[in-house]
Amino acid sequence: MLGLTSATNAEWVAAVLADPARVLVDHAHCEKKAATMAISLINRYPERRELVEAMALLAQEEMEHFASVTQKIYERGYKLKHDAGDKYVQALHTLIRTNEPDRLIDTLLVSSIVEARSCERFQLLAQHIAEEDLRQFYSSLVESEAQHRTLFVRLARTYADRRTVDARLEELNVLEGNIIESLRGEPAMHG
Repeated sequence: MLGLTSATNAEWVAAVLADPARVLVDHAHCEKKAATMAISLINRYPERRELVEAMALLAQEEMEHFASVTQKIYERGYKLKHDAGDKYVQALHTLIRTNEPDRLIDTLLVSSIVEARSCERFQLLAQHIAEEDLRQFYSSLVESEAQHRTLFVRLARTYADRRTVDARLEELNVLEGNIIESLRGEPAMHG
């Protein structure tokens, strides 16, 4: 379903279980950046109505997720800290071609991959985290991330031939697998 070529390993699960504050703070920043990315797409492609409408709704949803995650942070006495960046997403963004319409298609496909990885990681957190409240919280996000993944692929297929999109997605999924393998064990959403 998710199309990922590399599964998250047990090292990552152990790392996030050992540092729940860090993964929550990183998760909050991921939600904030997802909303920002949606707004960025609206700014870059205002003439693409279907994209604008979908990204407006996505930005709202991602900010709702951000608010929910920050509430979990504050309830536990943790603090939201400065965003140190996301090596995973930064590495994926280097794969985005710069000429149009390839830039749009790659941006949508990279976004779909990030959502797929987040979905997989939320499933793992829901299965392994000890705190019931957080298990339920992460479980509640799984379907949303899967829908976001599907949305981005659908939008890419709206703006380019399906075969071309699917071939590029397959290529990017392989490259993402290499990236995720190189980042093992960080107690962060995509670490």
